[in-house]
Amino acid sequence: MLGLITGSGFYNLPQLQNARVERIATSYGAVDVTHAAWNGEHPVVFVARHGADHSIAPHLINYRANIDALAQVGVTAIVATAVSGGITERFAPGDLVVITDFLDFTSGREATFFDTPGNLAHTDMTTAYDPALSQLIVDAAAAEGVPITHGATYCTFNGPRFESPAEIRMAAIVGGDLVGMTGYPEVALARERGLAYASIGIVSNKAAGLGDELTLDDIMATLHGVADALYRVIDGTITAFSSAQ
Repeated sequence: MLGLITGSGFYNLPQLQNARVERIATSYGAVDVTHAAWNGEHPVVFVARHGADHSIAPHLINYRANIDALAQVGVTAIVATAVSGGITERFAPGDLVVITDFLDFTSGREATFFDTPGNLAHTDMTTAYDPALSQLIVDAAAAEGVPITHGATYCTFNGPRFESPAEIRMAAIVGGDLVGMTGYPEVALARERGLAYASIGIVSNKAAGLGDELTLDDIMATLHGVADALYRVIDGTITAFSSAQ
């Protein structure tokens, strides 16, 4: 079964029909997951990272509980969204990007399931973003005529503040393409749990120092403008994933 994790601007997906909320108890806390049929047809499980009312700050999201809850209800693959600032000139507001690598600049987050004595594993992160699932997204975008870039490195900073121009310059020097606040440790935890994970970066703005001063109104306007294209890509991805099962 496919899981969906979305963040800023995408709290209640209109395609989720016959929705039923279930509270899942995990070792890390309780999580409300939504069982639904995408467009009334394909079963999916949905989690809103920040909560339905965007009340949970990025550094306070219970990433371990979210991933563990999805695994408990039978999810085997996750398609996530990542609202991002563009670090490099090749990405402009409104662009969609399939993320393929990450850089972690966070601190203080619970970032692993293997943090107790006697419970140790070193998990390979070479393909933390599942290539096959990512390709389904690329193919769905092509079929829908939606431009999408396949390949980008996503940098995670703690938030909830935006990054400084100096931080963005640093991220660019070490190979960052996009910047956001929620991509890590989500991707690493999914990998630790053995769940295929793919992420669609949604470029909402140019990162700090590369354009005008950031405002939430401008970001939300960009997200609203790209929503239809995003939903079409997700729709094609879910259809292809369901057909392959």
